[in-house]
Amino acid sequence: MAKKKTGKGKKKGGAKVVRPVRPNVLANNQDLRPVAKKSGPPKKDHVRAVCSVTDPFCPAAKNTKWPDGTAGNTLTEQFRGNVTITSNATGRACYAFAPGAPYGYLSSAVDTATPPVATMAATYSSYKTTSMLSTYGGAFRVVSFGVIFRCVASATAAAGTITLGTIAGVAPNVTITQGEELYDEVVVKAIQPGMEIAWVSVPRGTGARDFGALSTTAGLNIPDWTCCVAEISGAGNAVAAVNAEWYMNIEFLANQTSRGLTSIAKPNPPRSPAAETATSTIHSTLGSFVEGGIAQVESAIMREASSALTTFTRDPLSSLSALFAFM
Repeated sequence: MAKKKTGKGKKKGGAKVVRPVRPNVLANNQDLRPVAKKSGPPKKDHVRAVCSVTDPFCPAAKNTKWPDGTAGNTLTEQFRGNVTITSNATGRACYAFAPGAPYGYLSSAVDTATPPVATMAATYSSYKTTSMLSTYGGAFRVVSFGVIFRCVASATAAAGTITLGTIAGVAPNVTITQGEELYDEVVVKAIQPGMEIAWVSVPRGTGARDFGALSTTAGLNIPDWTCCVAEISGAGNAVAAVNAEWYMNIEFLANQTSRGLTSIAKPNPPRSPAAETATSTIHSTLGSFVEGGIAQVESAIMREASSALTTFTRDPLSSLSALFAFM
């Protein structure tokens, strides 16, 4: 008659094999022993949250608000458009792009041959002729602003150079002597097929995060945000040489007659130390210019954002999580 198996352990070579003791478990099969949290690079969503308030060309930047919790319910809008810079009879042109909405960029009304002095227009041109801001808005502030410059001249017509400079501000009627390169940052590029370079406005003071009054006539330079001057020379007579495409993301308060909109608007996100630290690090590291277009800017800013969050001394999760709830 065969012996019944007891299940208390099998014998192998005469020695009893002791089964390992199972760890104490909860009813839902979770181990009671504490598990150490793994540290690693910041999550992609956290990096994207920083990019949304830093990279004006990022899809996540649309409808973004600056996280400081000071403004109550606010509305958002993206200003996106472009202008083609065409040279005059002397082969020159000069434009200036300021972070103001809806008016903000200036063309040169006069560009004399000797000396090469450009006199800017008497009033700002509009970035967006019809907008939510102009219809419903009161005070507003810039969240991010940038311009991409691309050669649009044909291979046979492309000639000359474009000088791009970062400057504190540009006012109507101001005169700019071309070729002096008296800018905080400056880049000189040959106007040739494939030429593409991005410029990003940089906040340089606490005033950059203040709400400013909406100007409905002549335009407005927002304090503590940098502007860009684009000088073209040697381009030939009346050549459509370079296209400038702008992206401006703004946050604004409803005007007195449109207060009802605040009931459907989301509140401004609470202050985010991680966003503040990462934004400051990104701008100070990259500066204003990034060689190439949108993809290159996104790659550069994502890289710097990831690095900045890695070195952030506090857990960025709690500091950045609020951005997702208010976007």
